Amino acid sequence: MDTPRAGQASRDGESVDLLFDARHIRQSGIGTYIRTQIPVLEQVLKERGFRLAVLADRNAAPDTSEETRVIFADPAEARMYSMREQRVWRHALSATRPQALWVPHYPFPFALTSPRNRDVRYFSTVHDTLHVEDKKLSDQNRAKNAYAWTMLKLSARRAATIFTPSQATARSMAAIAPSSEVLVTPIPVDDVWFSEADPASSPIQRPYILYVGNIKRHKNLPVLLDAFATISDSIPHTLVIAGGDESLRTLDDRINQLVAGLGERVQLTGRLPFDSLRALVAQADLLVMPSLFEGAGLPPLEAMASGTAVLASDIAVLRETCGDGAEYFDPHDSEALAELVKKYCDDEAARASLSQRGELHVKRRQSEIVSTATAEKICSFLSEVPIG
Repeated sequence: MDTPRAGQASRDGESVDLLFDARHIRQSGIGTYIRTQIPVLEQVLKERGFRLAVLADRNAAPDTSEETRVIFADPAEARMYSMREQRVWRHALSATRPQALWVPHYPFPFALTSPRNRDVRYFSTVHDTLHVEDKKLSDQNRAKNAYAWTMLKLSARRAATIFTPSQATARSMAAIAPSSEVLVTPIPVDDVWFSEADPASSPIQRPYILYVGNIKRHKNLPVLLDAFATISDSIPHTLVIAGGDESLRTLDDRINQLVAGLGERVQLTGRLPFDSLRALVAQADLLVMPSLFEGAGLPPLEAMASGTAVLASDIAVLRETCGDGAEYFDPHDSEALAELVKKYCDDEAARASLSQRGELHVKRRQSEIVSTATAEKICSFLSEVPIG
């Protein structure tokens, strides 16, 4: 990743049309979203004669074109949802004087309530509403839940448009803020997932079943571990848990107990270099997504693009995302999942057929996504802003 040119970061006071917050580009979910949006924003805004600036931490600055201005966050490395983050936005708005601000997550910048920022158009992306869902799905305490509600309400009230990656999240936002304009802009799979990965880059030897993601409560790992424990003696596969923390720190003691009971049959990789992750996904016999809740769900689509068969929990958002490219199971029924996993581990022809369905689905979905939809929507508002 290139470091921005010093001249880009030093032009404080020079106004731009859009300021895009790219500080969390290294995170797994939102980072993928940010990386896909920057080149599209650069292309669309340049075509329409608008000026773009991105807000970034100095140690995680994105690769940008010559025309894009990079503003370094001050203070640096402010955590999401923190008061330091509020100071970052206040400084960045002062430095760029933008016509519009796009924050690709829901915390609301209080600096927008200042009279000097009254006319700044505000756009927010809400990837999911997990933080305000039932506590059975979320690890949030009451204070964090109240904070999330407040931020979502403020963002919805101030935003010209809220972007969501799925109809399911859009429906949740409609329940929270019925009068807000919400635009569904599905996230495409990065093209690199469709190219062949080097098998030698995989850190795990075949055969294995794969889970990719964190270990938060809504990810529903106990059901997958229960299912695997039921059939582990009858299949040769290892269960691989990739992403998150390889020590599996969790509020759910059952996960630790189940992993300990399965011994070497469960492998924890922790976070992996991207090439290693691609190879790990491509070499898996199955990817299993047992979630109780998601905003969209990219891992199953990335697996489909890699030619890996997918089993997904039967929840509305994964039905929306995975279509007919996955086989579904009740996320509360570990026995049903065990039967499904064993079927596809034992039956190579069935697995190949499911893999083919997945590839067809993800390619069709990819072709239907209008990658410029979000940028075009923002430009439609910028075109309404009087010059001078």
